[in-house]
Amino acid sequence: MRQLLSILLGLFSVSALAAGSVRLDFVAGPVSIVASGGQERSASRGTSVVPGETVRTGSEGRAQLRFDDGAVVSLQPNSDFRIDDYRFSGVSDGQERALFTLLRGGLRTLTGIVGRSQRESYRMTTSVATIGIRGTEYTLAYLDSDAIAVATGEGAIEVCNGSGCSTLASGDSAVVRGRDGEPRRVSFRPRLDPTPPPPDAMPLFASVASRRPDGSVNVNQGNLQSGPGYAFQGAHGNVVVVSTMVDGVASLADGNQLTHVASGGNFFQSLVAGESGGDGVMGWGRWASATDQASSTLTDLHYVVGQPTPAAGLTALSGTTVTYSNIVGATTPTCAGCTGTPTFQGPSSGSLTAVFGAATMQVSMSLDITMNASPMTITATTGSTPVPIASTFTWDPGYIYSGTSGSGQFSGVNASHAGATYSTYAGGGFVSGAVVLSR
Repeated sequence: MRQLLSILLGLFSVSALAAGSVRLDFVAGPVSIVASGGQERSASRGTSVVPGETVRTGSEGRAQLRFDDGAVVSLQPNSDFRIDDYRFSGVSDGQERALFTLLRGGLRTLTGIVGRSQRESYRMTTSVATIGIRGTEYTLAYLDSDAIAVATGEGAIEVCNGSGCSTLASGDSAVVRGRDGEPRRVSFRPRLDPTPPPPDAMPLFASVASRRPDGSVNVNQGNLQSGPGYAFQGAHGNVVVVSTMVDGVASLADGNQLTHVASGGNFFQSLVAGESGGDGVMGWGRWASATDQASSTLTDLHYVVGQPTPAAGLTALSGTTVTYSNIVGATTPTCAGCTGTPTFQGPSSGSLTAVFGAATMQVSMSLDITMNASPMTITATTGSTPVPIASTFTWDPGYIYSGTSGSGQFSGVNASHAGATYSTYAGGGFVSGAVVLSR
């Protein structure tokens, strides 16, 4: 019996090591977990999900899942996403698995180590086709019960059904109708719009994230409102854009996607939307192309946007060190001038630390990304000496080819959020991105 118990314990240990963990790191609105037997329980931030379970979002629900291998799945309202099998021991050992099913709704995903190292170990199943991964980011949504739309952001994906397999490279979009229908290339990306609240929505709130920086209640939870008083930070190659739009206007489609900003003599207009997101306090995104007032073209402009934390909210933090370690959202990095066409993933982890004094502060950031499947850490700082305390800041790159440039800002009550853009020299070009973190 002792020998049998030892064998069983050994098998349990191997199984435990092979199993990867999945958790919800963002929940808004009605979200639940449905077990394989049909039992349903409510979900909140930090809830764990195991293979066989389905994450279900309601008509006003949104959720983001984070996987041990660095993968992220963001679910739209009215979605059912099932984890069929997920195994990751912490290293790529050939035993990893990432098998999922999107039963309804839509999602955007950044893939992790599983799938990059063992492509056959990754599969996303829908009612009409199966998606295999050959890249890092894609968007998927049901048009109806018998049709899906899919678009590749970075790398490539393979869409397979009864008609065979088709590859969608970076920037490609397609619609697949029926189990035997060939993917039809289209010029649009799947729309993943947040569901607007009902007309009689009440100003309910449960945390500081549901209030605006001035303390007023954010009725339209999870959305930013178009209007004045925003700050906008952008990074494009080695160009840093800093805009304290106190008298300007930010236009935010559906409360998330920034369509244009205007402040003083600066005007930036989105020509082609790349990616975007928001949590009601800050937004983030990337414009595939943009122009300024002087008609200069800015390709792959990464940005963060939000209403700056008032001065009183910053001085209240005097004498404290605040660490922002929860990545609320981020853009997939891009590179201007890099050799070839590098692929990126992440950031998978990171933090931003702000040391607040009576009238000064020091801010630093570290982000982990991958470039061509190789780990890479982005580090940034406002400098070796304190800078005046303010809701916005810029990174001090030192020498442009050895440091990180970019800008950032604090938003939310008592600076609950920090958003930053970055641009650092690597691979023969400038790697840029944007990230929003919370405490």
